Amino acid sequence: MTVLFRLVLLVLLLSNPLLFSRAESEFTIIYAAELAEVNHSQANFSQLATLLQQTRNKNTPTFFLFGGGSIGPSPLGFFDRGAHIIDILNSLAPDAMAVSHRDFVYLSEELSQRAYEAAFPLVLSNLYDPMTEGNLDGLVDSILVQQADIKLGVIALVAPYVIQQYALDRLQVTPAEQAIALQAAKLKAQGANLVVLMHTIELDFLPRLLEKGTIGLAFRNNYDGKQLLPNQPNIILQQQLNQAIIVEADLQADHQLENLTSTYIELTTLPAEPDIARKIATHTQRLQLLLQEPLGRTELNFTTRRDDVRNRENAFANFVADTLKNYTDAQLAFFNSGTIRGVKDYPAGTLLTRGDILAELPFRNTPVLLQLSGQDLVSIFEHGLSGLDNQRGYFLQVSGFTLLFDSTAPAGSRVIKLLVNGDPVVSTKMYNVATLEYLAEGGDGFETLEKRSKLNFFNPSDRNIADIVAAAIKNQQSIKLETEGRLQDISQQGKP
Repeated sequence: MTVLFRLVLLVLLLSNPLLFSRAESEFTIIYAAELAEVNHSQANFSQLATLLQQTRNKNTPTFFLFGGGSIGPSPLGFFDRGAHIIDILNSLAPDAMAVSHRDFVYLSEELSQRAYEAAFPLVLSNLYDPMTEGNLDGLVDSILVQQADIKLGVIALVAPYVIQQYALDRLQVTPAEQAIALQAAKLKAQGANLVVLMHTIELDFLPRLLEKGTIGLAFRNNYDGKQLLPNQPNIILQQQLNQAIIVEADLQADHQLENLTSTYIELTTLPAEPDIARKIATHTQRLQLLLQEPLGRTELNFTTRRDDVRNRENAFANFVADTLKNYTDAQLAFFNSGTIRGVKDYPAGTLLTRGDILAELPFRNTPVLLQLSGQDLVSIFEHGLSGLDNQRGYFLQVSGFTLLFDSTAPAGSRVIKLLVNGDPVVSTKMYNVATLEYLAEGGDGFETLEKRSKLNFFNPSDRNIADIVAAAIKNQQSIKLETEGRLQDISQQGKP
């Protein structure tokens, strides 16, 4: 009888891996995102490589999830559309990369190409492309990855505004909650022990999905610091650039997490991993001579910090807009403030290089000359002023215009007065206005521009705005960048 009992027990153990395995499994997730600059002066992928090496050397199953947002824009990406980022990430061997809105900066066809260059899956769970009747070519809806006995299901979401922001008219963003439910069920059917979500915008239904067990962990890039939902240990926020997060937990047999901890690592505190540092050096050296080309000096201090560019008139933006107007021989010019990306202070006397201009204007945007009515202009500026609420870069920088507006008024009613070369705008009059191709194609929600007539002008070799601005600085040798009252927020007048 005792022998028979032992045999039955042995059969039960062998036929049920859960009974035979450990009651819990320790695991680690390394999460990082938005390391777009391979030659960043503070931290880059080589420091992240050191962290990965240190963590993977431990005797715990380790996953590396990359939150995306790194293909562009950047000075090097200006030339290779982010191919160098994929090359470096291939060496770091992510288990999966989320596709974030910044990864669409060189548009969908280039993103598809990057996906085929990657030795790891690029995940996006809420995008539909009518051309493929599924996801964008090269991307996956979700992925099941495994380290030791842990099977991790990975889902990623992009914000709906990506369609407007990058004029991705062909693509559609599907409802987030529906996409999560669909992909989580699929992953669990494939044997996922834990489903992880990567996303960039706040989702009010997320606590409910966590409570139901639809997902087990969520990572969110949250650099603006805004968080309406109460803090939860299973919703992990990355709130600073040049940072990585180490998440450690025990996965129970019932797929619940115990002993969950999140440790934030400042990558600047880590040494560079030599092999990745050499790879980065290879990428940067091939363009170093071009990027270091001197152009001219600035006579006055100026800044391109985000708040200064996206909320008010900016001295550097004035120079860009004036250059755009002069190059196309237009009456007027405007461009979206999100075009400027350097986020840097320049003291008086700074010698500006081509690298500086590519850092400030990393998009390969070409000039476009449009014919717009005065009524169009008012409507366009109203839409631009709606961007003040979130600093997403809709706010327009101008040449030839004087705009008085009230930032405290409701969106759609903020234009107080619009002058065109000193005269009140005439709603029925037609104006020749220079802008950038991105806006002319309806980017950032400027749909009116997409419907208006394009005029011909001389643009040899289809020069882009960065080349045009660099040439203007080199021609002048010394530039004096100032604000002139082109954009005036009357709600701020009289305030210190």
